[in-house]
Amino acid sequence: MKDLSNATITTDSRYGFSRLDPLPTPEELDMFYRDKYYGLVAAGGRAPELNRLLQGGVQAQNELQWLRNTLWTDIREILEEQLPNRTERSLLDVGCGPGFFTRYMASSGWKVAGVDPARDAAEVAKTGGMSVYGSLQDYIRINNQRVNALTCFNVLEHLLDPAGMLESMMHAMNPESLLLVRVPNDFSLLQECARKKLDKDPWWIAIPDHINYFNFDSLQKLLEMVGFRVIDVITDFPMELFLLMGDDYVGDPQVGKACHQRRVNFELSVPASVRRELYRCFAKQGMGRTCIMFAKLAVGSLREGRTGS
Repeated sequence: MKDLSNATITTDSRYGFSRLDPLPTPEELDMFYRDKYYGLVAAGGRAPELNRLLQGGVQAQNELQWLRNTLWTDIREILEEQLPNRTERSLLDVGCGPGFFTRYMASSGWKVAGVDPARDAAEVAKTGGMSVYGSLQDYIRINNQRVNALTCFNVLEHLLDPAGMLESMMHAMNPESLLLVRVPNDFSLLQECARKKLDKDPWWIAIPDHINYFNFDSLQKLLEMVGFRVIDVITDFPMELFLLMGDDYVGDPQVGKACHQRRVNFELSVPASVRRELYRCFAKQGMGRTCIMFAKLAVGSLREGRTGS
């Protein structure tokens, strides 16, 4: 159980998503990510997908096969369906980590680059031949070419200024570019039902690194206020269903592993079209472990000097 005595959850007065109060300082965050974060990932306390991928061996191969055949394929095909010119496929992954997703996209014919301030993760990503930049500003400063798509997996929840990051992304976009954002779906109805059933404190609060807590409504509001137009919304499996059915994986890695495998079995067993439409329906009801939104720049959001050659 985390000590929540020094922080509460409040509502951002401008954008409407939930966030920590008080906020950690940039120095506190730098120290946390430098000294503690990847230790927590390795111990299973953060980023479960990344934890499984970093384990190596059969487990990592099974995780890659699942992601390639489900989530990553869904994302790639939705992006490609929306591209006005499918022969031009360039992607910048903001928060690329060790580069697992970008390697998949490169193998599918996309020209890829990544952004990640974590030097250890960036070095792993570079081993596959990908260009990785320490910040979005570095990428924009060095590259004049706009990309067809930007992806941002589980990044905005970690940032002191998520709106500022989204605005910065516009500098790498042209009017037809696509943006994919994925964040955890927190304080959802299913989470609250499971929390009450299990009589637990909200386990999804992770201090100090999870600063912001989004749901489908607040993420869409943020995107639209910054200057994007949401064109598609999906999600992934609502893991809280396991909690409501009696499988308490909170704090129990073995139960969590079994629940994850059951989710994998389900997703690999149904046709992709069925899975996508089911997850679109879940998203409309606010269900699903993550919020996944595809967006384009809204008409008039490109101010002079923000994009162009």
